[in-house]
Amino acid sequence: MLHKVRNDRDYFVAFIIAIFISFIVNILSQFSWFPLCIHSPASFLYSFIIIAWGAAVAQRIIHKRIRRHIVAIAVFLLMLFIVRICRWMLFTHSAIANRYLYYLFYISFISLPMLSFSAASYVSRDESADMPALIKVFWGVTGLLMLSVITNDIHHFVLSVTKTSDTSDHISYHWLYYVIFVWSFVVTLGSFILLIKKCKLSQCRRKWYIPIIPAAAVFVLIIVYYICDGSSPQIYGISLYNIQEIYLFLYMGLWEGCIRIGLVPSNTGYNRLFEITHINAEMESADRKTVYYSIDYSDTEGNIDYSRKTYTIKGGSVTWSEDISALNRLNHDIEDVTELIEGENDLIEAENKFTAEKITSETQNRLYDKIAQHTHPQLVKIDEIMNGSDELENKIERCLLLGTYVKRCSNLMLAADNCRTMSTKELYLSIKESIEQMGFLGIACELSVGEMKELSPGKIITAYDVFEAVIESVMDKASALFVKICPDETVLLAIETDHEVDTDKITIRNPYLKLTSYTDDDIQHIALTIGGTVNG
Repeated sequence: MLHKVRNDRDYFVAFIIAIFISFIVNILSQFSWFPLCIHSPASFLYSFIIIAWGAAVAQRIIHKRIRRHIVAIAVFLLMLFIVRICRWMLFTHSAIANRYLYYLFYISFISLPMLSFSAASYVSRDESADMPALIKVFWGVTGLLMLSVITNDIHHFVLSVTKTSDTSDHISYHWLYYVIFVWSFVVTLGSFILLIKKCKLSQCRRKWYIPIIPAAAVFVLIIVYYICDGSSPQIYGISLYNIQEIYLFLYMGLWEGCIRIGLVPSNTGYNRLFEITHINAEMESADRKTVYYSIDYSDTEGNIDYSRKTYTIKGGSVTWSEDISALNRLNHDIEDVTELIEGENDLIEAENKFTAEKITSETQNRLYDKIAQHTHPQLVKIDEIMNGSDELENKIERCLLLGTYVKRCSNLMLAADNCRTMSTKELYLSIKESIEQMGFLGIACELSVGEMKELSPGKIITAYDVFEAVIESVMDKASALFVKICPDETVLLAIETDHEVDTDKITIRNPYLKLTSYTDDDIQHIALTIGGTVNG
């Protein structure tokens, strides 16, 4: 795996080196030949270390509440060294300012343990959760302790300052000072115990000793510090460290150790994450230069078996590739199957079209057969007439009359195949054309029609068949013919002729129609009436 940017271990080592350099500078600054006054160089170096550590924490910690508390710890640590710089450089000749700056040390001493305990209480809790009631009570106690330090000049419960014979200040500690010391120790220890208790990862719990090591070392330094009567330990007149450095080592070591072992969730360890997930990814800077890539990275640009995706991040972008070879094979298989299905669909469509055409043809053939069977007697008569011995003109006139029926009846049957009802107007037009042909035979004809109706096609065709049967009976004998279509509500067709027609030989194919006949004054009256209420 390529590392073109420094990892967390590099920064950790850099912090250790910076602290070591600050310690050496603190030692060297106490010699007379050193160009700067005592405490100043080391204090500035420690301040820069704290600022750098606070900035690193702000970038690494994910949990908003924990991040704010640890950043606040860095701020109060920075306050220790700022106050020290002010006390030893700016206000060396003001006793009051010097004393209250000394009190400000205790504000940080009291606040740092409580900030640690508050941060520990939010581990494994949602960042939007309210502060526990116990923490609020502890903060109330912390506030009272800080107030007591600021007002120490009134009650002197914390400490008192007296002048010695050599005009130097002598500090005497009282009962509240020891309460503050015990409180700070217990709360700091409680914060670490709370961290261990709330951690749900066993592998982190097994490394509990890592943050304890700097804490234990600092505890030894504290013991040495108080053995030296609350002042900096010295070797050959050289001060080794001050109380501010002790707090710096304690809280930076404690929280950095917790972050390192995973007790505090942070967004570090991306290189390890890359190795575990085996993703094919690379990170690029804003100028499109690769700064980091994973262990399984390979250049997939232009490879159709990989899908490249890029997402913009702070300072550059990340690009990862997904192996879609299996998806491509699946898509190829789907295309093959789709082509096969399309071919089968074409065959099915052709088959359906052929079947539809076949059904249509069969239906039409059945209809034509039905028409041919229905008009067969007229076709036979036409054939007989044409083969007879009558004059050609008479043959043509009679054949035209029969042919008109064949044509009109065929049209009615074709129309009846596509509709459920038919107007009596169709019956009127058919009879009218037949009557026109009868005029050539010398028969006086008259046709009238009543109100047009919508009837079933079977009744219309039956009525025309009855009309045809009558005219075929009288076309060589009658001299007059009167036809009425729908003269009233019950009669569909009424015919009057001056020649007798044997109506018993006329077949009624529709069961809902009834044929009646009677003779009056040598005029035969024939009526086709609608019987019943159901249309056939």
